[in-house]
Amino acid sequence: MHIVAYEARYQADWKRINVAWIAKDFVVEEVDLEVLDKPQENIIDRGGCILLAMQGDTVVGTCALLLAAPGVYQMVKMAVDEAWRGHGIGRALGLAIVEKARALGGHRLMLYSNRKGSSAAVALYRTLGFSELPLPTQAYARADIYMEMAL
Repeated sequence: MHIVAYEARYQADWKRINVAWIAKDFVVEEVDLEVLDKPQENIIDRGGCILLAMQGDTVVGTCALLLAAPGVYQMVKMAVDEAWRGHGIGRALGLAIVEKARALGGHRLMLYSNRKGSSAAVALYRTLGFSELPLPTQAYARADIYMEMAL
């Protein structure tokens, strides 16, 4: 397994993997589709980035950074293809995205998640160094937990 930067040729995989995990336990929201259909415009062109986990030539996981404010990034769309879960891909993506946020000059990294449908992810976030804080207003109806970490 190796991690690469997003390229337009991976857009269908980026969307497929993310829609699959969202639709399994939640409703795919309009804000999801906007980011998944136009990642270059909505993430990369706005100062963020997308990393992909690859097994050979196959995309097996995704994770992105949105620039929320100068020096502040939001981790979004961390997902691992269900067939590839349990192989350390999520941890590898999490470590890589934290390092990418640091490399981009970030001083704080935040995320929104869901305790019920994403309990394994929330546990992973804690091991990466995220701490839970009160949930602020945000764009996703499914979010019931807010976490952040200092970089």
